[in-house]
Amino acid sequence: MKRALPLLLPLLLLAALPALAQQQAQYSQYMNNNYILNPGATGVEDYIDVKASYRTQWAGLEGAPKTYYLSASSSLGKWRTTSKRTLNDRRRPFHAIGGLVYSDQTGPTSRRGAYLSYAYNLVLRPNLRAALGASVGMQQFAVDGQQLRFFDPTTVAASDASRVPDASVGLWVYSSDFYVGVSGAQLLANKLNFSYGPTLAEGAGNFLKRHYFATAGVRVPLSDDWSLVPSVLVKAVQPAPLSVDLNAKLKYQDLLWGGVSWRAFDSFVALVGLNYEQFTFGYSYDAGTSELAGYNSGSHEILVGLRLKKKAQVVCTNRFW
Repeated sequence: MKRALPLLLPLLLLAALPALAQQQAQYSQYMNNNYILNPGATGVEDYIDVKASYRTQWAGLEGAPKTYYLSASSSLGKWRTTSKRTLNDRRRPFHAIGGLVYSDQTGPTSRRGAYLSYAYNLVLRPNLRAALGASVGMQQFAVDGQQLRFFDPTTVAASDASRVPDASVGLWVYSSDFYVGVSGAQLLANKLNFSYGPTLAEGAGNFLKRHYFATAGVRVPLSDDWSLVPSVLVKAVQPAPLSVDLNAKLKYQDLLWGGVSWRAFDSFVALVGLNYEQFTFGYSYDAGTSELAGYNSGSHEILVGLRLKKKAQVVCTNRFW
């Protein structure tokens, strides 16, 4: 039996990470859950916001990424859900907390994480608020040696994993008609250490890359029932070029919506969704435009949500769903 070289696994880890050095998972329905990109959006609604998502990227391509996440966030205290709020109540700042767990699998490599977040939300004007949030947690990167294939079938490789603490911060400014947010993820830029015994005393690894996000959206009323919500997302991570998403959603009341997105030089996205009482459902399909498009049948993403009441009341609608 031959054993793979000690440096093989970190090289495979680097190769298996999403293209152009973007280490975080790709999402197409982030505008329906801005919390996953910006901890400043923690608990900005008048209900407990629970969402779960499954994404399969580049369907039909062996070892293509598959991503799952579950998130929940809520403001603290009861005053926000009280129907008889005074003017002083409406101007009062509040605290919010949230949590996120995810799993991202790409071939023999996997990435898992769990985070807790906190945000402080204050009033700038009667219909304008700002929230500053932070999240802390742990990431685990792993390589499953049994899933690696070699030209020589007698060659085997070890499995290994590296766990590192992580942190993100974000600023979220919003009203009933628009939102603007900036955030930074993987700010600790920790090193992933993979050791393979006494022959590699120092270990080998890769540093987490800092990711930066800027997003904005505006609600444009078209009639009493219809509204248009254009939005943009800009992503930056070195050494990758700047990434830009342009989105537009057409909404009918708080019931139905449909939309399109263009991810620059990568894909076009079609999105549809339905809200019924406290439940929400969203589906998106990415049609690739890059050179990889000829080797897969696109990407699918499903999102389900639950808006839990804090007390007996009519659940407040989210103008940007």
